[in-house]
Amino acid sequence: MINSKNNIQIKEIKKLRNRKYRNQKDKFLVEGFRFFEEAVKSEFIVPTIFVNEILQDKWEEFIKDKNLEDLIKGKIYYVSNKLFETISGTDNSQGVIAVVKNRKLEVKSQNGFYVLTDRIQDPGNMGTIIRSAHASGALGVILTKGTVDIYNEKTLRSTMGSIFHIPIIYDYNLENIKSLKKDGFKILASTLDTDIDFYKCKLADRIIIAVGNEGNGLSEDIINMSDINVKIPMPGSAESLNVSVAASIMMFEIVRRRLK
Repeated sequence: MINSKNNIQIKEIKKLRNRKYRNQKDKFLVEGFRFFEEAVKSEFIVPTIFVNEILQDKWEEFIKDKNLEDLIKGKIYYVSNKLFETISGTDNSQGVIAVVKNRKLEVKSQNGFYVLTDRIQDPGNMGTIIRSAHASGALGVILTKGTVDIYNEKTLRSTMGSIFHIPIIYDYNLENIKSLKKDGFKILASTLDTDIDFYKCKLADRIIIAVGNEGNGLSEDIINMSDINVKIPMPGSAESLNVSVAASIMMFEIVRRRLK
């Protein structure tokens, strides 16, 4: 059992709370029984797991009930309760933290749709968009430079485990978007600065739904690349929709039409 704050594994967890270090190591942390289960059942590698020693019986029962014994390939460390509290990222920890090795994914050029998130800042919004993209069968979520860290605790929790089931593509120089456009993808930009009703526009077989920053909307670069600018009609008096709500509406409108 680990009791010392100077243990190399404990130091590593603390470093992985930092975005820059996560990016350098291509690793991130997940916390909680459900999140761990999602990770270990996915194609991601889970090299190390940390369990609060006072919850060892609960942990072993959980592993047995969920039939996870054969899926766990990483090393399991038991940590003293007092020390575990210093490495947990939540106020009411479930007593399980796992290190997950990130996966590099290629952009697929096939019929379907991507969701482009341009400088989204709120972790809850970003996590909800990822969750909706997973639920609606999107090909992936594309992130531009300036978008919130998707591996911080708040974003991860908002994905409800969908982070393990849909490709996330960083496109800081917009090269992936340009490549998709060459392969026939059309950018459908969500903006208030248009009179085109989203529900009345024709949806191509290959689409990139583009949604922008909560306060400023889409960047000029994305607007200039877009093939059609649309807005979701709002009969009420609200000025705009939450970005994750708008993105989800657009995703599931595509689903609705393709189910006909």
